[in-house]
Amino acid sequence: MTTMSLTEFQKEKVINVFERLYDSNKDGVIDQKDFSDAIDKISKLHHWGKDDNEYKKAKDKLALIWDGLREGADKNKDGIVTKEEWVNMWAKTLDNIQAGQPFPKWQETYMEFMFYANDTSGDGFIDKGEYVAIQTIFGNKEDDSKKAFDVLVEGNEQNLISKTDFEQLWHQYFLSTNASDKGNYLFGTIPKTSQ
Repeated sequence: MTTMSLTEFQKEKVINVFERLYDSNKDGVIDQKDFSDAIDKISKLHHWGKDDNEYKKAKDKLALIWDGLREGADKNKDGIVTKEEWVNMWAKTLDNIQAGQPFPKWQETYMEFMFYANDTSGDGFIDKGEYVAIQTIFGNKEDDSKKAFDVLVEGNEQNLISKTDFEQLWHQYFLSTNASDKGNYLFGTIPKTSQ
C-alpha cells in the first residue's frame, strides 16, 4: 500500500503520535490494551478511582474512540492497528481533508478527550505544569515537554492553551508540512525533519 498524500515530515509526525501517544504500552501496535493503559495513566493524574463517574465516562469515551480507529485503520480486522495500517489510514484521512471532508469523528473525540485529560484543574486551560505532567506520563522527557510548551504559547500573554488553541494546534500538527508551525510541538517533542 502507498502512503498517498503524506509528506515525509507528516509521516514522521503520525509515526511519532503512534509511538508516543497511542501505543501506550510500547508493544509496536495499537490495540484495546493501549486504551486501557491510557485510561489508567490519565486516571492516576486526575486521581480518579475506578468507581468514579469521571473514570467511567473516560473509559466509555475511549472505547468509542478505539472502535472508530479500528474501523478506519484495521483493514485486516485482526483487532490491532499496525504502524503501516496507521500511516495508510492517515494518508487517506489527509487526502479526504484536502478534498473538503472533516477530521474523522473518532479523531475529533480523541482530541477533545486529550484536552480535558491535560486540563487537570478543570479551569478550561492547559498550563505548563499540566502539559508537562501528561507528556511525561506518556514517556516524553520533561525538558523536551517544557520547551515544546514554550513554543506552543509563544506570543500568548497568559501562557495558557485554551480549548480553541488546542484544537487549532491539533489540526495543525497533522496537516502542516512546515516544520516551524507551532502545532508540530503539541505532543511534547521537537520535530526532527524540516521541510
